[in-house]
Formats: sequence, C-alpha cells, structure tokens
Amino acid sequence: MNETREAAIASRQLTVDDLKQKALHIRDLAESETREMFQRDATKVLMIGAVAVVAALSIAYYLGTRHAWGTADDAM
Repeated sequence: MNETREAAIASRQLTVDDLKQKALHIRDLAESETREMFQRDATKVLMIGAVAVVAALSIAYYLGTRHAWGTADDAM
C-alpha cells in the first residue's frame, strides 16, 4: 500500500525540467502579449496623429477662406 502511495506521489512531483518548460512558456506568452500591446498602441498613436493633422488642415483651410472672403468684401 505504501508503494502505491509513493508511486502516486512520485508521478505528481514536478521536475526542474517541468518548471523550466513552464517558465519558458510563460515568458513566450508575456513577450507576445507585450508585442501585441505595443502594436495596438502604435496604431492608436498614428490614428490620433492623422486625425489631428486633418483637423489642423481643416481649420487652416476654413480660416484661410474666411479671410479671403473678408478681403474680397472689403475691396467692394
């Protein structure tokens, strides 16, 4: 009976190689998650930058046309 119990305990014991494989797996998961997060953040930054540029150009165009119409009205 003790032999069966000892065999069951021995089969459940972790080895150094088991722990090493688990640690490597966790490291790989962490690296892939980090890469994915940085890619998403980079995409967000680029999209926000593009929206800001379009907004600035729109405002500049609006103010430029408004100024041009104001100058044309003054000339009449």
